[in-house]
Amino acid sequence: MTSPPATPPTELPPDPQSWRFKDSGAPCEWAKEYRPGGFHPVNLGDTFRDGKYKVIRKLGDGLFSTVWLVVNTGTPRYVVLKIMVAKAPTTNTELRILNYLSKVAPRDIRAQHVTVLLDTFHHQGINGKHQCLVFEPMGATAASLVEELPENKPKMYGKRQRYLKRMAKNTLLHALRGLAFLYQNGVVHGDVQSGNLLFSIEDISSVGEDNLKQDEASIAIPLHRVDGKADRWAPKILYLKQPLYDRMQRGPELCVKLSDLGLGELPTKSLPKNVKILYSNRMPVAFWLTDPPRDTVTPISLRAPELILHQPFGCGIDMWSFGCLMFEFLTGRTLFAVGMLGNDQKEQDDADDDHLFQFNDVIRPLPDSIMAAWPRASKCYKTNRQRLQPYSNDEPYIHQSLEVLLAEHRPTEIDNGESAVLWSLMQQILEYDPAKRPSAVDLLKHPWFSE
Repeated sequence: MTSPPATPPTELPPDPQSWRFKDSGAPCEWAKEYRPGGFHPVNLGDTFRDGKYKVIRKLGDGLFSTVWLVVNTGTPRYVVLKIMVAKAPTTNTELRILNYLSKVAPRDIRAQHVTVLLDTFHHQGINGKHQCLVFEPMGATAASLVEELPENKPKMYGKRQRYLKRMAKNTLLHALRGLAFLYQNGVVHGDVQSGNLLFSIEDISSVGEDNLKQDEASIAIPLHRVDGKADRWAPKILYLKQPLYDRMQRGPELCVKLSDLGLGELPTKSLPKNVKILYSNRMPVAFWLTDPPRDTVTPISLRAPELILHQPFGCGIDMWSFGCLMFEFLTGRTLFAVGMLGNDQKEQDDADDDHLFQFNDVIRPLPDSIMAAWPRASKCYKTNRQRLQPYSNDEPYIHQSLEVLLAEHRPTEIDNGESAVLWSLMQQILEYDPAKRPSAVDLLKHPWFSE
């Protein structure tokens, strides 16, 4: 008689030879993460909260959760169930923020641009107790939708994938309204990025379950243990995510919402293993303006100067990220290219230095206050602000200015006059001193957004 498999360790095995499962190579959560403290195994048809929610489709996955479309026995008929890993660093602060916003949302029209929590509960599973969050169904993220737009197909090497100006402008406008709602209620998002901007979908309450359920034939992958034994801690099948792209609203009804006020998420399978380790201890994101955390999970290329220099921060970090996204949505390229492959201090220092170099070249010369707070400034610049190259003997690379980059990469829909307006606006948002950055309410009054 074959002995049952031993309980998997709570930590991931150090090498592939110790893995329980054959690597499928599929772009979904890692099978190895199904272990005590990790993901909860979900199969289509599973129910939660005493039968209230029935799983019919997988919408996504990240480092800390899997996300499912479920049938609700109440109203609305369909909702989204986000199941956190059992050892997710979820805090009471996150839940207090989500619950508070859900209560004040009905009184503020700007709340329609923030995903609001509908329900929360705990589920006890084989891998531990999991925090479960329930939200309204939404479509693609701004990061993923851009690849699906007709104007960006077929994909060609060197072709920039970007939104048409109308869609980019509406997306940015809705993000500002969502941020204004958060700030009105004393909340900072902390992770404003294209992956946390969701597009709304049409009303699916009258759509039959058969028209929304998972397409199992094409996007289901059987999971097999290396030793051939049955596994209690993982599902029998891994499902590829199947977002509600075909249900999205793209006309005048288009509505974009800020999401992920709980844990910042990264896709799992698409990350190199060393990058995955780098983000293994990502902290909670949203916070009260009166009680900021010591650190955030803002993506490295969207960090404001105060984050790089470990200075006090508040809602200004959201506005800085927003300024970077303006350039990205309108041009199809990131404003700052900052990479970090390792997790040691030297890698972090090199990335920080490179980021500050780019600020100096792209936006405007760094002020004395930043130079004084930058620990390695003397290794990077002479006293007369002449650039040094501490990492090689090559001539220092000077990045193009924001004005030049915008003029070179703007879409044809934006003429010289509008390009000058946008350059001036981004210069105001990308202000080194967070106290001088415009607020979300200020920007909503700007002619480019209000016209």
